[in-house]
Amino acid sequence: MEKVINFLKQRYKIFIPVMVVFVLLITVYFLYKEYKYDNYRNKEEVAVYQYFGGIKNEYTAIITTNLKGNIVDIAPKDKKIEYSSVPIYYKDKDIVIFPSEMSIVFPVKNAGQYKLYKYSKYEKIDDTHIITNALDSGEFYYFFLFDGKGLYFFPDEVTLNIDDKEYITLGAMSYLSYVGGYTIKYYDRATEKSELLEIEGKKITISSEKININVNESYFMVFNDKNLLVKPYNLNALSIDK
Repeated sequence: MEKVINFLKQRYKIFIPVMVVFVLLITVYFLYKEYKYDNYRNKEEVAVYQYFGGIKNEYTAIITTNLKGNIVDIAPKDKKIEYSSVPIYYKDKDIVIFPSEMSIVFPVKNAGQYKLYKYSKYEKIDDTHIITNALDSGEFYYFFLFDGKGLYFFPDEVTLNIDDKEYITLGAMSYLSYVGGYTIKYYDRATEKSELLEIEGKKITISSEKININVNESYFMVFNDKNLLVKPYNLNALSIDK
């Protein structure tokens, strides 16, 4: 033992730099591996559709993901499309991608509102709602999405009311957009129907067993209390622990 101690004392000036270099090499290796993992790009061509002005637009989208499965880019193939918050629907699957940041709102869970990052994905498997948001993927219930401007996405069936009268039932995975106080447009996924309505001066609400939204004034009700809808960039990001 004494020989070992004497050996280390004699060689410590060499031993310490060697250990430092060794640790640095290991650190650089893992940083490079993480960088490569995050920046790997896989491109997949997917048949999708969106509704513009009440007209269904089908096309092939090139969806780029990294090794973690996060969507990092979407681009139309052989088409020119300027993406906004209009949802992108997979043609043959219950999957929706949101090209811009969205607020996810839980009207029966402490009226919580959180941010979903750009390119978040919604998927419905049987009766399970799955949200993939950046690094997180989790199951959520009784929520709706809001783009901060006037577009609402509903994972479950809701009713569109005009001047407190039922106008239409929107099936699961439908959306509605309120434009400039004069027009609403909706897409009902259950019937594949899309319509533009002139609604100047009319009261527009969305209701279900769990949801009560005043579209004109951008608020939702929880136990008779008004809760203003918040723009996504003013919110904390959604966590699977929420």
